[in-house]
Amino acid sequence: GTETAEYLLQNGCEVAIVEMLDKIAAGESETILPLIMNDFAAHNVEQHVKTRLTAITDEGVEAVRTTEDGAEEPVKIACDYVVMAVGSKANGFDLDGVTVPVTCVGDCSGERTADIASAIRTAYHAANEL
Repeated sequence: GTETAEYLLQNGCEVAIVEMLDKIAAGESETILPLIMNDFAAHNVEQHVKTRLTAITDEGVEAVRTTEDGAEEPVKIACDYVVMAVGSKANGFDLDGVTVPVTCVGDCSGERTADIASAIRTAYHAANEL
């Protein structure tokens, strides 16, 4: 999601991010995160953390933000487009009946999905086992 937001910023779009967690890009490395946050600050990216999307309407999006005391408050964000980045899951394969050796790498390895470093690491280890 953050990569897409940066791409849109570079192409002249105004961006708002709605994130259910209490932090944007929670899984990002500590070396990259400050660069992303500086870019977002320079482009006035709205960050709606602890906020859950509830509807997409003709006017924009509707959401619910959880406040510090645990209450929920409605949020409306006007927009022309909505980009959904809602996570990923492992891409498993049915290996029943396969008689040749198979090594799963990347999104089917059981490690982190949608993570290029994990994909490279699992492929590297698989190649070293050949």
